[in-house]
Amino acid sequence: MNANELNEFIRLSKKYRDSVFRSYFNDKVKLLSLCNAVLDTNYNNPDELIINNFEGVFLSNLKNDISCKIHDQYLVLIEHQTTINNNMPFRCLAYAVKILENEIENHQRIYREPLIKFPAPKFFVLYDGNKEEPLQRELRLSEAFGGDNSSLELVVKSFNINKRLNSPLLSKSKYLNEYSTFVGKVKEYLSEGLSLTRAFIKAVKYCLKNNIMKKFFETKGKEVFEMLALEWNLEDALNDKFQEGIERGIEQGIEKTAMKMLQKDMNIEVIHEITNLPIERIKIIAKNLHQ
Repeated sequence: MNANELNEFIRLSKKYRDSVFRSYFNDKVKLLSLCNAVLDTNYNNPDELIINNFEGVFLSNLKNDISCKIHDQYLVLIEHQTTINNNMPFRCLAYAVKILENEIENHQRIYREPLIKFPAPKFFVLYDGNKEEPLQRELRLSEAFGGDNSSLELVVKSFNINKRLNSPLLSKSKYLNEYSTFVGKVKEYLSEGLSLTRAFIKAVKYCLKNNIMKKFFETKGKEVFEMLALEWNLEDALNDKFQEGIERGIEQGIEKTAMKMLQKDMNIEVIHEITNLPIERIKIIAKNLHQ
């Protein structure tokens, strides 16, 4: 997939606002269960929860932030990722500012004496990628600052929800456990050599048979497969693009080395032997060098 194809793929993918994760948890009962798990609380009234239905401020593997408010106590932001992004604290900071601004009906209030009260913001990453990550760790905004970094802090708690690790978090939320089971099954079938489509189908059949995310799969149907295919394929495409960038960087480094050798009047045959560049390519570099 070249750069133009990748950009077109991303453009077409954007018509799907929700990832499977966000679509599944775009439900007050399920989301309250998830919030109780990450906050270690026991709220039991879904009507106390307000889902912030903002268009995604950030796009990461087509997985937008989940944001909700639990009456006036907590503002919860949850990001589902397949790769840990150490810049997440800064992203959450920018996102939280936008949401909190929305809490202020009259923006002139920030210039007045009375203190404006906000729900306490809490930030979480739920990670289910393939790289080894601890079950839980903290990402801190202060780690990005040089010098005295005590004036501004934001902490993002990252949880590894890979099913094979049996994270204690999964036992706290039935719905998160179900989602993790489904993703784990997709990975399992992919590791057995099944194609992406076959792995999805087999994982969904397993879930339906075992009453896992059953209603979601029965009602979403085709939409689920479209979102899944986009997410997995885009991740592969981005990984391929990254690899292409590495390879191109190596190639450019070798060509720069050849250029320096030419500047020292080294023989083209010798340069070819050392760099393994084609002789015709070395001749082109030499021609450009003397223009």
